[in-house]
Amino acid sequence: MKKVMIVDDEVRVLNALSRILKRAGWKVIAFDNPEEALEYAEHSPLSLVVSDYRMPLMNGVELFNRLNKSQPLIYKVMLSGQADHSAMVNAINQARIHHFINKPWDNSDLLAQLETGINTYKKRRQTLLTVKKKSLSSDDYAAWCERKLEKASPGITKVRRNSMGWIEID
Repeated sequence: MKKVMIVDDEVRVLNALSRILKRAGWKVIAFDNPEEALEYAEHSPLSLVVSDYRMPLMNGVELFNRLNKSQPLIYKVMLSGQADHSAMVNAINQARIHHFINKPWDNSDLLAQLETGINTYKKRRQTLLTVKKKSLSSDDYAAWCERKLEKASPGITKVRRNSMGWIEID
């Protein structure tokens, strides 16, 4: 299933976007607080994020800059009804935004852009895996894959049995 995280301080916008995307077969994770969205992203791998540009706690550029540190492959879409041309250029340059959509949005254009985003993410991820596999020894590549898996699902790679035969997870 395709998954997208939406961040917007306006609950009505979140609800509208969620309805559109769920009808189109997307799993939607929505936040009206960017700090909570960042906390979620620390423990859950994401491929696609749509964020409002202007929010009271943190703007979309700041949110994407912080996401870039933990999940640099995420496809980022900025949504705004208030951004001027210089703000848009700044967002694209600073936070490496992939696409900027004005409010009010066109549903079919939004869905098409998200499809493009998920496909771009998959290609970038596959390219990274291929490069890593070619540039590392097989043992180093296996260790790198294990670290990626452990980051995505902590505790999954460290399973052992105690003296009573029970499974223990570090």
